[in-house]
Amino acid sequence: MNIRKSVAAAALMGLAVFGVAACSDDSNSESATTTSSAPAETSAESSTASSSSGETESSLEASEAQTTLRTVLSPETDPAESAKLVDSTDAGIGMQLSGLARGFTAAGYTPDKFTVTTVTADGADAATVNVEVASPHTPAPVAMPVTFVNAGGQWKLSSTSIADLASMGGSHGG
Repeated sequence: MNIRKSVAAAALMGLAVFGVAACSDDSNSESATTTSSAPAETSAESSTASSSSGETESSLEASEAQTTLRTVLSPETDPAESAKLVDSTDAGIGMQLSGLARGFTAAGYTPDKFTVTTVTADGADAATVNVEVASPHTPAPVAMPVTFVNAGGQWKLSSTSIADLASMGGSHGG
Protein backbone atom coordinates (compact mmCIF):
# COMPACT_ATOMS: atom_id res chain seq x y z
CA MET A 1 0.00 0.00 0.00
CA ASN A 2 2.84 2.40 0.84
CA ILE A 3 4.50 1.69 -2.52
CA ARG A 4 1.30 2.47 -4.39
CA LYS A 5 0.94 5.78 -2.53
CA SER A 6 4.59 6.60 -3.30
CA VAL A 7 4.11 5.87 -7.00
CA ALA A 8 0.93 7.96 -7.05
CA ALA A 9 2.71 10.81 -5.28
CA ALA A 10 5.60 10.64 -7.76
CA ALA A 11 3.17 10.67 -10.67
CA LEU A 12 1.31 13.67 -9.29
CA MET A 13 4.60 15.44 -8.60
CA GLY A 14 5.67 14.91 -12.22
CA LEU A 15 2.34 16.22 -13.46
CA ALA A 16 2.48 19.21 -11.11
CA VAL A 17 5.96 20.11 -12.32
CA PHE A 18 4.75 19.75 -15.89
CA GLY A 19 1.76 21.97 -15.20
CA VAL A 20 4.05 24.97 -14.86
CA ALA A 21 5.06 24.51 -18.50
CA ALA A 22 1.48 24.45 -19.74
CA CYS A 23 1.45 28.25 -19.62
CA SER A 24 4.76 28.68 -21.43
CA ASP A 25 5.32 30.20 -24.85
CA ASP A 26 4.83 27.69 -27.63
CA SER A 27 6.39 29.62 -30.48
CA ASN A 28 8.61 27.74 -32.88
CA SER A 29 11.94 26.58 -31.57
CA GLU A 30 15.03 25.61 -33.53
CA SER A 31 14.73 22.47 -35.56
CA ALA A 32 16.79 19.47 -34.58
CA THR A 33 17.08 16.11 -36.23
CA THR A 34 16.92 13.12 -33.95
CA THR A 35 16.52 9.42 -34.19
CA SER A 36 14.27 7.54 -31.87
CA SER A 37 15.13 4.52 -29.80
CA ALA A 38 11.49 3.99 -28.81
CA PRO A 39 9.54 1.22 -30.51
CA ALA A 40 7.14 2.28 -33.24
CA GLU A 41 4.90 -0.76 -33.19
CA THR A 42 1.42 0.02 -34.43
CA SER A 43 -1.20 -1.48 -36.64
CA ALA A 44 -1.93 1.97 -38.01
CA GLU A 45 1.57 2.87 -39.18
CA SER A 46 0.48 3.68 -42.71
CA SER A 47 -2.94 5.13 -41.89
CA THR A 48 -3.79 8.62 -43.01
CA ALA A 49 -7.10 10.39 -43.21
CA SER A 50 -9.26 9.55 -46.18
CA SER A 51 -9.67 12.30 -48.72
CA SER A 52 -13.11 10.90 -49.60
CA SER A 53 -14.40 11.98 -46.19
CA GLY A 54 -13.54 15.61 -46.94
CA GLU A 55 -10.35 15.55 -44.90
CA THR A 56 -6.97 16.42 -46.38
CA GLU A 57 -3.94 14.17 -46.19
CA SER A 58 -0.94 15.54 -44.36
CA SER A 59 2.74 15.20 -45.15
CA LEU A 60 3.02 13.88 -41.59
CA GLU A 61 2.88 10.08 -41.78
CA ALA A 62 1.05 8.11 -39.10
CA SER A 63 4.22 6.10 -38.41
CA GLU A 64 6.21 9.30 -37.77
CA ALA A 65 3.49 10.66 -35.48
CA GLN A 66 3.35 7.32 -33.65
CA THR A 67 7.12 7.22 -33.13
CA THR A 68 7.25 10.83 -31.95
CA LEU A 69 4.35 10.40 -29.51
CA ARG A 70 5.66 7.16 -28.03
CA THR A 71 9.19 8.55 -27.75
CA VAL A 72 7.96 11.59 -25.81
CA LEU A 73 5.79 9.39 -23.55
CA SER A 74 8.52 6.87 -22.79
CA PRO A 75 10.22 7.22 -19.40
CA GLU A 76 13.32 5.70 -21.05
CA THR A 77 13.74 8.67 -23.41
CA ASP A 78 16.45 11.17 -22.51
CA PRO A 79 14.85 14.53 -21.58
CA ALA A 80 16.98 16.36 -24.16
CA GLU A 81 15.70 14.04 -26.90
CA SER A 82 12.07 14.52 -25.78
CA ALA A 83 12.52 18.30 -25.81
CA LYS A 84 13.55 18.19 -29.47
CA LEU A 85 10.22 16.55 -30.35
CA VAL A 86 7.97 19.25 -28.87
CA ASP A 87 7.38 22.75 -30.23
CA SER A 88 8.27 24.73 -27.13
CA THR A 89 10.79 27.40 -26.16
CA ASP A 90 10.65 26.39 -22.48
CA ALA A 91 14.18 25.41 -21.44
CA GLY A 92 12.81 22.93 -18.86
CA ILE A 93 10.41 21.10 -21.18
CA GLY A 94 12.58 17.97 -21.40
CA MET A 95 12.54 17.39 -17.64
CA GLN A 96 8.83 18.15 -17.52
CA LEU A 97 8.17 15.61 -20.27
CA SER A 98 10.25 13.06 -18.39
CA GLY A 99 8.09 13.60 -15.29
CA LEU A 100 4.94 13.30 -17.38
CA ALA A 101 6.17 10.04 -18.95
CA ARG A 102 7.05 8.56 -15.55
CA GLY A 103 3.65 9.59 -14.17
CA PHE A 104 1.78 8.07 -17.11
CA THR A 105 3.74 4.83 -16.85
CA ALA A 106 3.11 4.59 -13.11
CA ALA A 107 -0.63 5.05 -13.78
CA GLY A 108 -0.66 2.26 -16.38
CA TYR A 109 -0.48 4.48 -19.47
CA THR A 110 2.68 3.08 -21.02
CA PRO A 111 3.70 4.35 -24.49
CA ASP A 112 2.23 1.25 -26.18
CA LYS A 113 -1.24 2.30 -24.94
CA PHE A 114 -1.19 5.29 -27.35
CA THR A 115 -1.99 4.38 -30.97
CA VAL A 116 -2.22 6.83 -33.87
CA THR A 117 -5.22 5.99 -36.06
CA THR A 118 -5.44 8.91 -38.51
CA VAL A 119 -3.55 12.03 -39.56
CA THR A 120 -5.39 15.01 -41.05
CA ALA A 121 -3.76 18.15 -42.45
CA ASP A 122 -4.71 21.37 -40.73
CA GLY A 123 -3.02 23.78 -43.13
CA ALA A 124 0.49 23.37 -44.52
CA ASP A 125 2.33 23.31 -41.20
CA ALA A 126 -0.10 21.62 -38.82
CA ALA A 127 -1.80 18.26 -38.54
CA THR A 128 -4.37 16.77 -36.21
CA VAL A 129 -3.63 13.20 -35.23
CA ASN A 130 -6.34 10.99 -33.79
CA VAL A 131 -4.88 8.90 -30.98
CA GLU A 132 -6.65 6.01 -29.30
CA VAL A 133 -5.60 5.51 -25.71
CA ALA A 134 -6.11 2.03 -24.27
CA SER A 135 -7.04 2.98 -20.73
CA PRO A 136 -6.55 0.65 -17.78
CA HIS A 137 -9.74 2.27 -16.40
CA THR A 138 -12.18 1.68 -19.29
CA PRO A 139 -12.91 -1.34 -21.49
CA ALA A 140 -12.74 0.55 -24.81
CA PRO A 141 -9.97 2.86 -26.04
CA VAL A 142 -10.55 6.59 -25.63
CA ALA A 143 -9.97 8.71 -28.75
CA MET A 144 -8.29 12.09 -28.44
CA PRO A 145 -6.93 14.59 -30.95
CA VAL A 146 -3.26 15.52 -30.74
CA THR A 147 -1.82 18.42 -32.72
CA PHE A 148 1.53 18.36 -34.50
CA VAL A 149 3.26 21.36 -36.08
CA ASN A 150 5.94 21.47 -38.73
CA ALA A 151 8.67 23.60 -37.16
CA GLY A 152 11.66 24.19 -39.39
CA GLY A 153 10.97 21.10 -41.48
CA GLN A 154 10.48 18.71 -38.55
CA TRP A 155 7.10 17.52 -37.28
CA LYS A 156 6.77 18.12 -33.53
CA LEU A 157 4.07 17.73 -30.91
CA SER A 158 2.46 21.07 -30.15
CA SER A 159 2.89 22.37 -26.62
CA THR A 160 -0.91 22.70 -26.44
CA SER A 161 -1.28 18.96 -26.99
CA ILE A 162 1.32 18.26 -24.31
CA ALA A 163 -0.72 20.40 -21.90
CA ASP A 164 -3.84 18.43 -22.90
CA LEU A 165 -2.04 15.14 -22.24
CA ALA A 166 -0.86 16.43 -18.86
CA SER A 167 -4.40 17.41 -17.89
CA MET A 168 -5.59 13.96 -18.95
CA GLY A 169 -2.97 12.39 -16.69
CA GLY A 170 -3.93 14.68 -13.81
CA SER A 171 -7.56 13.60 -14.00
CA HIS A 172 -6.61 10.04 -13.05
CA GLY A 173 -4.39 10.95 -10.11
CA GLY A 174 -1.77 8.26 -10.78
